[in-house]
Amino acid sequence: MRQAREEQRKLRNKQEAEEGSIGAFQRLKEFAGKGPVAFCKEALGFEPTNYQAKFLNDPAQFIAQLWCRQSGKDHSASSKLLWYAVNNDGVQLAVVGPSFRQSKLIIRKLNAFIQRLPKSVPYREVLVGRKPLKTKVSLSNGSNIEAYPCNPDTIRGPTLHGILATEFNFVRDDEELYDAILFTLGTTNGFFIANSTPWSRDHVFYRICKNKEFEDFSRDHHVTWEEALEPNGPLKRSILEKIRKQLANDPWRWRREMQAEWSEDDDCWLSTSLITDCTDSELEIREFGGELRSFWATELGTDLPR
Repeated sequence: MRQAREEQRKLRNKQEAEEGSIGAFQRLKEFAGKGPVAFCKEALGFEPTNYQAKFLNDPAQFIAQLWCRQSGKDHSASSKLLWYAVNNDGVQLAVVGPSFRQSKLIIRKLNAFIQRLPKSVPYREVLVGRKPLKTKVSLSNGSNIEAYPCNPDTIRGPTLHGILATEFNFVRDDEELYDAILFTLGTTNGFFIANSTPWSRDHVFYRICKNKEFEDFSRDHHVTWEEALEPNGPLKRSILEKIRKQLANDPWRWRREMQAEWSEDDDCWLSTSLITDCTDSELEIREFGGELRSFWATELGTDLPR
């Protein structure tokens, strides 16, 4: 008898939890139903700038974000992914970047959004497993947003409804990755967002932004430091003036980073495309542990720099 009562109690608690999850997600879905800009304001707690709102409201299937540094391109792109995942049940979305670490930063940003949802939408109720994950956001409506390594083979396998390629101009093996993205979306008629600050002209992202064969892309999203300057954006005029002064001998870098224009120093020894080709997206940052540092100090009489 006692065992039967315990089983009934567990079943009742499970049903109540499921009902609470459905109720919380339905409230979140109501925010999403008002559109991506309203979703950002009412659910995610931030007011998109004019250029961010323009991007969020763009219904194009293929979008290129050519934005300067610290203008909020990943902030707006990740919020658009989350809005889409909430508004459409059971969709599978992916994030790729120059490294797996950078892809996971988007997941971290998404988790931060979710943990700041309004009190009427307890964030644990909208997540499968009731807790954030490091490489994946799993929502209770069956939608997932997952970070993938920068490897064409990992994109070819899954069926995806949308892909964000962050800092795409810094991705190596760009042709192979872009081909894999296109054919992955072929069965779902999915969307693709490519964003980056300019780097190399010898890259598919440059052609996306400039060449006629990529005119299916919405390319009306070029943001310079002037558009992103406060109060219209997050950039602070006082420090920008100091940065520009310090980069007076490197005007090419200022043009790339802050004017979002392709520019390369004609006197440089290593080209941007060669630097990109020499990167290894599989490498992760590692700190030297205490044992290794102790070995160098005691056996070799030296200390590893931090």
